[in-house]
Amino acid sequence: MLYFIAVWTLLSMVCGLTGAALLSSLRTSVFTRLGDRLMVALWLGVVLLATALLTASFIVPLSPLIGGLVAAIPVSLSLRSQRVRREISMLRSHLTPVLLTVGLTLAFGVAILTTQRVTWLDTGLYHYGAIRWLSEFGAVPGIALLLRQFGFSSTWFALAAPLNDVFLEGRASAVTNGFVLFLSSLHCLICLIRVFSKRSTTSDWFILFFQPVAVLGIFSTRLLSTVLISPSPDIPVIFLTGIVAWTILLNFASPADDQVKYAGFHTDVVPLILAIGATSIKLTALPLLFVASLFYFFCRGFSLQRLWIGSVVIILLLLPILSFGVITSGCPLYPSSVLCLDVPWAVTAEEAKATAEVTRGWGTWFGSPPPEVNSGVWLFWKWLNSINSSKLIVLLVGLSVLASVPIFKEYRAKQNFSYLWVLALAFVGSTFAISQAPLLRFGLGYFVLSPILLAAILIQSKFQLNLSKAANQLMPSLQFQKLQRQNLFVLLFLTTLIAVSLTSLEVRSRFLLPPPFADVEVLENQTNDVTYFSPRNSRGVCWDTELPCTGKPDEDIHLRNPNQGIEAGFSRRPNSL
Repeated sequence: MLYFIAVWTLLSMVCGLTGAALLSSLRTSVFTRLGDRLMVALWLGVVLLATALLTASFIVPLSPLIGGLVAAIPVSLSLRSQRVRREISMLRSHLTPVLLTVGLTLAFGVAILTTQRVTWLDTGLYHYGAIRWLSEFGAVPGIALLLRQFGFSSTWFALAAPLNDVFLEGRASAVTNGFVLFLSSLHCLICLIRVFSKRSTTSDWFILFFQPVAVLGIFSTRLLSTVLISPSPDIPVIFLTGIVAWTILLNFASPADDQVKYAGFHTDVVPLILAIGATSIKLTALPLLFVASLFYFFCRGFSLQRLWIGSVVIILLLLPILSFGVITSGCPLYPSSVLCLDVPWAVTAEEAKATAEVTRGWGTWFGSPPPEVNSGVWLFWKWLNSINSSKLIVLLVGLSVLASVPIFKEYRAKQNFSYLWVLALAFVGSTFAISQAPLLRFGLGYFVLSPILLAAILIQSKFQLNLSKAANQLMPSLQFQKLQRQNLFVLLFLTTLIAVSLTSLEVRSRFLLPPPFADVEVLENQTNDVTYFSPRNSRGVCWDTELPCTGKPDEDIHLRNPNQGIEAGFSRRPNSL
């Protein structure tokens, strides 16, 4: 747990400074509240740091030293900005010992949850393997020939690579998803403070509903709760969906004078950058990119300047992930066969399609329907009765449809176009998720957007006054100016530490680091001139086995350069440099 908290503290500083520098250079006129700027800066820093690390992997392995050097560049540049230094001073003036203690207590609570043993099979199959390859060798040409899933491109694995040195034995593989949960908890705390101080807005209520509902949705199924304790990119995409919607709401919450001042050319690019970052983490975020692009181009009137700026931002930030796909599999959008290149290490279009069908071809998951029944109805009932989370998906989609009508009425009454954009994001994302792979882990963020937006609107407009009165009556001591003159939170923090120390042996055993992966028996095999380790289990999971490890590589795989070994990558033909 202590390692996780130390990493989260370091990431918070690096990402916060990186995002603050970007916000300062963009001259954003919307994120005026300190808490909003802090959370936007943190999330911007996360996606930008992950993209920078993936770019660095083209040249060098992502060792802890390289990760530190990459992080030091934006930090040093940001500290040269007078605006950023001014914001740091402002933040420090608000960070009382009480609030710092609350943050540490929150971090310990999240660490207790996320430092359990990682058991998600995809982590053993390829998540951790991809992280290890990036950490030890960087971007390796043709690695998809070793294992098809190694061709999946994700900046999330690049972010995790410097934090998972070999000596840790995979113990820190879930540290990045834990950081996401910590950021979400911190965001809820900021919004909760505003509620009790009667300074809340619709966007605050949106976060207060979205983050807990997302967590409850994750823990509603055993599968998703297992995915949370892993480096799976599904988790950050779920939460970034809510963050993109939140920034869209904030864009229309500023005074009209501020909106006109910069005509949105700088402010509206923030949701776009976050959406690009989410897409670079996993392609299931493509609806985010689509809607955020339209939002930037059209939300305050289309112009050629907007088209040019938006296109440049999209191309520049997507170029690393597309290039990584070409390097690893020959296909920039792997496992899609679109735009695949004819390079010696490329997988074939048929192989890419077969890999995609494992998760996206849900029409073939249940076999063929009987000839006498309607295939669509048969497929729906098979899906509904075969997958545990399908009934929850149907419920959430139904609630989304019902919520759309009152949200549209609120838009017409208040002329708040952000409501329409969030509705569009919910519709496009839900449609995409259902058509590609109707699984909760791919669409949870989209499915809950509309009901949560409606709840936030109703609470803020109709029930805020009553809630404030009730809070004052039931919890008069929760006034933060009084709390800052007390030592209650210090006592709470110390109590938490003692509780952690005195609980079960299992919790005490991970006070410093989480437990290692499960042990794996392996055999040493060889295909052509490639020697590799093969796990002796039916699922082909390698966990932290020495590289290269794979269940069954491509039959035509060769070393690109036998003199350099696996570091030079793989090819379908020998010596094909």
